[in-house]
Amino acid sequence: MPRNEEQNQELRDARKEQILQAALLVFARRGMVAAKISDIAKEAGLSHGLVYHYFTSKEEIFSTLVRRAANSSVAVIQQASEQIGTPLEKLHWMSEQILSGLSDEGNTLLFLIMIQASTSDAIPDEVKEILTGVEAVSPVTCILPLIIKGQESGEIILANPISLAITYYAFVQGLAINKIQWSDCPIPDAKLIMKIFEKEK
Repeated sequence: MPRNEEQNQELRDARKEQILQAALLVFARRGMVAAKISDIAKEAGLSHGLVYHYFTSKEEIFSTLVRRAANSSVAVIQQASEQIGTPLEKLHWMSEQILSGLSDEGNTLLFLIMIQASTSDAIPDEVKEILTGVEAVSPVTCILPLIIKGQESGEIILANPISLAITYYAFVQGLAINKIQWSDCPIPDAKLIMKIFEKEK
């Protein structure tokens, strides 16, 4: 029985996801510059030509992963902002979501992809646009309103909010890298990260 269009689309989506997950592992191991489409095809268990059927180049694949990582970071902040509670409680909820996500290898590897994208001179122009273009949205910038509201309400310490945001994400990135290097790395409770923000009572 022939597949209908909906089933065909589901198959296409599944194939693209298969390629992206394979690429995530390849880029994490070899970096974007050294990685080849053939490496990604081998990791995915697909033919070289089939990968090209879905993506025109490794740069397009890398850009897709960077966009996914950037969107994911911003989405969890937006979800936190919509939670009921004080700014500190919202940040605590967000930290719980991020830390629980570190148990998933795909999530931790996305942190590594973002670090590569932010530090390599050889990244595609599309990635530069995602990270620094006119429409670029930084997690550090997105978290600032929550920090500032928490400072205004007396919950969060009166330090430079940008410094607080950078410290927070440095903490999270460091945990993600440790988790990649050491799969049994214990992930701390969200309360520990909240110590960055909490004003002494």
